[in-house]
Amino acid sequence: MSSAVAIEVKPNPASSGSETYVIPLNSTVPSENSTFDTFMLFVKDMTKIPSTDKPNGLKVISCMEVNDTNPLNNLAFTLKNSGKLLVDEVILFSSNINYNETTGKVVLTHNPNVTHLLQNKDKYLKPLKDRGMKVILSVLGNHDRSGVANLSEQAAKEFAQELKATCLAYDLDGVFFDDEYSAYQYPVPPGFVSPSNQAAARLVYETKQAMPDKKTMVYVYGRTNYFGGSSALPGIPAGQYVDYALHDYLQSYSLTNNYPELERSGWFLSSGEYARNYYPSPTALRNIKTGGYGGTMIFSLDPNRSNYSFFQLSALRNIAVYMYDDELVVDNSKIYKKDW
Repeated sequence: MSSAVAIEVKPNPASSGSETYVIPLNSTVPSENSTFDTFMLFVKDMTKIPSTDKPNGLKVISCMEVNDTNPLNNLAFTLKNSGKLLVDEVILFSSNINYNETTGKVVLTHNPNVTHLLQNKDKYLKPLKDRGMKVILSVLGNHDRSGVANLSEQAAKEFAQELKATCLAYDLDGVFFDDEYSAYQYPVPPGFVSPSNQAAARLVYETKQAMPDKKTMVYVYGRTNYFGGSSALPGIPAGQYVDYALHDYLQSYSLTNNYPELERSGWFLSSGEYARNYYPSPTALRNIKTGGYGGTMIFSLDPNRSNYSFFQLSALRNIAVYMYDDELVVDNSKIYKKDW
């Protein structure tokens, strides 16, 4: 087995911070078994992209119901003292896992709303990334026999490669797995395994193996809610392949047993549901700050919904105050309607 090689690349101080460099590499390997000796290393300069990181390290993940709202709305909210954006990461909710009757394989599909955002990523996604936000692809069941919790090991490997190709094609930063809305069949159809937490864990693991530089997130719900005990992958604790576990609405119980070796900084507690007015209390938000947790998730933020001016906005202000000891600033010029 060969050893790792470290390569240091120093960016040009005069660059705009958006360039991609191509660095040719040549190696001499004294082995007849070597098949590659020339490489092209692609390096993207990200040194001048702003950071959303707040002083206390806590993060806000905005899971956007993109059937209803424009993801650019996440740019409207900043913190007065730190000057940082309130939202750190945006989940596009949601793409789907579906069964292709012709090929007999599972495929990644996108509804017209997600398709529009991906195909017009320079308009809807690049402005988020240019401000330092991460953009995450969500994968959800879609009312057929396939789901995130019933793939065989080989099928999980293949689907992970499709997820990788999509993330590369649209410059996405990771994948969020949600085990809902699948119509799992019994008896188990050919090509699938019985739905289980372990099968869900396998898909998340294979996705992390396929793209270790991308984030893997799970919803603490359905069969993605527990990757410990008999549901664990043998010899592979969940903390090695799960980056973030996002709690269901208003939940805050310990995830130590659910995802062994996942640090508290990967737990996102007391999620809010902004369409149905489920919001964490000030006490819950303070607990996130003092308990060493990762942050919180907000679902279905929409400044154009009728409950925005009082309920949603109050919830965002509470996050600013009780998680960050700061004050929310709203730029109304950055509130957008769905324009597709």
